[in-house]
Amino acid sequence: MNLIDFIVTVFVLVDDFYKDFSKHYRLRKSGFSPKLSDSEVITMEIVGEYLGFYKDKDIYKYFKHHWSNLFPRMPHRTNFVRQCANLWKVKEMFFEYISYNQGKWIQIVDSMPIEVCKFVRAKNTKLFKGSANYGKWFGNTFFGYRLHIKINSFGMIRKYILAPASEHDITYVEPLLENDKDCWVIGDKGYRSQPLHDKLWQKHHIYFHTSLRRNDKKTSILPKQTIRKLSGIRRLIETVNGQLEEQFSIKKTTARDLWHLMNRIIRKILSHTICVFLNLKLKRDPLNLKGLISC
Repeated sequence: MNLIDFIVTVFVLVDDFYKDFSKHYRLRKSGFSPKLSDSEVITMEIVGEYLGFYKDKDIYKYFKHHWSNLFPRMPHRTNFVRQCANLWKVKEMFFEYISYNQGKWIQIVDSMPIEVCKFVRAKNTKLFKGSANYGKWFGNTFFGYRLHIKINSFGMIRKYILAPASEHDITYVEPLLENDKDCWVIGDKGYRSQPLHDKLWQKHHIYFHTSLRRNDKKTSILPKQTIRKLSGIRRLIETVNGQLEEQFSIKKTTARDLWHLMNRIIRKILSHTICVFLNLKLKRDPLNLKGLISC
C-alpha cells in the first residue's frame, strides 16, 4: 500500500475502536472539544512513529507541512502534545484489543534497557526519582528501566511491562503470562529457574523452555532437533527488539517524567503492533515492516 492508504487504514482501525471505547468510558467531563479528534491524534502518532519521528514536535511538524489536507484543524503544538499524553490509556487499550486474539500457542519473552539519563549524570538528576534505578546490561551499568515484552510466533507484541532496571527478569515472567495457559514459552538463559518453570507448569500448564549454555549438561527432555527449532523461534524477539530500537527509537524517548515516558513507549509498541497486524491481513511477512508501504 502507499502512504496515504496506510494513513487512512490506520485511522479507520483507530476510529472504529474509539467509537466503541467512548461508549463505555468518558474521557472529558467538561470544556471544549479539541480541534483534532482523538482518533486523528492517535493516527498521527502511530504513522509518525512508523516513519521514524520519535519526538512529538517532529510528528506535529510533519503532518502540518505535508498532510494538512487530511488534518486541516491542526491546533497549537503544545495542545497537540498535551492531547497525545492524555490519550495513553486509549492507546494501551487499543493495543490490547489488536493483539489479544493473535497466536498464543508459542510465546517468547525478553527484556531491553531503557536508559533515561546518562550514567555520569544519574547521581545528580532529579528526573524519575523513586521509580528508575541502576541496572546492568552486558556488563555496563545504566540508569533507568527494563522493558519486559512478550511476543507470539508471528513477532507481534502481546504484552509489555516497564519496570525498574534493578529488578531481575524472572520477577516479571508471571505478570507477562498472567492470562496464558496451555502454551509454550521461550526465553534466554536469564530466565532459567526450575522452581519458576515447575510453578508455571503446575498452575497454568505452561512449558517454559530456556536456552542452554555450551558447557551445560542437557537437562531438557526435548530432542535436539526440537531444541534447535525453538532456538530459531526465540531469535524473533531479537528482531523485534532491533526494530523497536532502530526504526521506532524506543531508547530515545527524551521524556522528563514517567507519564510522558509511558505514553511514548506505548505508542511505539502500538505502531509496531499495527504494522504486524496489517502484514498478517495482507498475507505478508509479519516482520517486514519497512516493506509495508511502497514508494
